[in-house]
Amino acid sequence: MGQRRGSPAPAFLPDNDDILLEILLRLPPLPSSLPRASLVCKRGRRLLSDPDFLRRFRAHHRKPPILGFFAVDFFNHDGPIPVFTPTLAAPDRIPPARFSFPNQPDECLLFLGLTALPPEMKRNYRHRHLKFDMYNGAVMGNCCSGAFKVVMVFTNALYGLAWACLYDSESGKWGNIISTAVPSSTSLAQPSILVGNAVCWLLHIEWGGVLRFDTDKQSLDVVKIPEDIHVTNDSRVDLLRTVDGGLGIAILSKQIIQLWGQTAVSDHVVTWVLQKTIELDKFISLSPSVETQPTTIVGFDEDNNVIFLWTTIGIFMIQLESMKFTALSKDNCI
Repeated sequence: MGQRRGSPAPAFLPDNDDILLEILLRLPPLPSSLPRASLVCKRGRRLLSDPDFLRRFRAHHRKPPILGFFAVDFFNHDGPIPVFTPTLAAPDRIPPARFSFPNQPDECLLFLGLTALPPEMKRNYRHRHLKFDMYNGAVMGNCCSGAFKVVMVFTNALYGLAWACLYDSESGKWGNIISTAVPSSTSLAQPSILVGNAVCWLLHIEWGGVLRFDTDKQSLDVVKIPEDIHVTNDSRVDLLRTVDGGLGIAILSKQIIQLWGQTAVSDHVVTWVLQKTIELDKFISLSPSVETQPTTIVGFDEDNNVIFLWTTIGIFMIQLESMKFTALSKDNCI
């Protein structure tokens, strides 16, 4: 009989910190990865808690994972309120209670630790006899420095005006309030997207396009949508960021999504181009029904190029580059 082989010797961590850091750097960028690795030994915990390593870790992975999304719960006893829905499985699943969120502008700012809105944006512009009928906002953060900016926008659809104001955490102050003309019957109901240094909101594709706030120039304007992008009353429209970082639009109609994007023709000329067409019935089984709401795009994650889709059979996440479809929830009452 041959000699029995002994069990393999246990693996040990490299003695060289630089080699160990390179190994730890390649852990998956999931919420549980670094906390679990830090429990192995004191040495690993010391390396993983170093701010320089954390900056390298973020830079190495570039894109953070999608932890979840906020959807409005219209059946809340306190009124409609954003509710966090996690997208990751255990042990990376984040409980919804961790991201409970207020529903009023001033409450949201206090939640973020900011000063209140400028008085002019809390009250009417009395000298113009105007009243804000819609508001929206966006937060942009730097995960390395901790600095962040907040953009608040308000509109009055009747008078066709929009206002915007920028808060900078480094100065602790709000900037000047700026305004621009917008088409009447404008809506700010959808979330914004960040394109370069500009925060963009869809006003309404039939009424004039996209409200754009440039955070560097602190300018506010409206991007027109060309007439050859056809939209019907049954279409669902959302903003997105194209693969090359430009402004894009997703149009959903009759289970087909068209992805349009701005493309520079020259230094001063930009045109819109149809970049991709997605036939949803080739990926998920959607039976048309006159008794249910049509399929709707409910959100977009510009960092990972992902669309969230509401359907009669649940919520799906679509990665637009790989075309991977992921079922997130069978709840269709959101």
